[in-house]
Amino acid sequence: MTFTNWQWDIRMNKIILLILSFFMFGCGPSLITTGAKTVVGQTQDEKTFGESWDDATIKLGIKEKYFSYDATLFTKIDVEVELGKVLLTGVVPFGDMRLEAVRLAWQQNGVIEVLNEISIDSGYGLDDIAKDKFISTQLFTKVLTDKNIKKFKYDFEVQKQIVYLFGVSDDQVEIDKVIDHAKSIKGVLDIINYIQSR
Repeated sequence: MTFTNWQWDIRMNKIILLILSFFMFGCGPSLITTGAKTVVGQTQDEKTFGESWDDATIKLGIKEKYFSYDATLFTKIDVEVELGKVLLTGVVPFGDMRLEAVRLAWQQNGVIEVLNEISIDSGYGLDDIAKDKFISTQLFTKVLTDKNIKKFKYDFEVQKQIVYLFGVSDDQVEIDKVIDHAKSIKGVLDIINYIQSR
């Protein structure tokens, strides 16, 4: 089988992306920050290492399916996974893209549920992105600097000024504090809580 230059470049980019993703998830108990997601310490997490590994594998598998199908899905849709439950967020211009993203997510082994929070909006522009980034940065800072939140393992995404909380925690007081921080940010239109307990 022979590859043209552009086919070879795409194949190599996929391989490099997967390798870099494994390094990101393999950093153990160090502090990792990517966008609005923070993981602080494996010992503070309510998931086991095996569960974290399974979730990372599911996430990488879905992102690889998106990349193989259409680079637009890969860049416009965020994927978070907790205990096999997948949260899809993002904004796409067409309904078909939204349906395809869900279909591809269900094809990944280990997926037990798909939460589809993908919006359809062809007018989502730089102003909207800036508002979402502002909210995301504010929430990240508030949660990270709150001394009363000791076990911090929450993911959050902001799309169209709606905050989506995701994670695993049995500490309702702590969850309420995270929600209160989100409520205190100017511009937040709604908060959707998908944090699950054991």
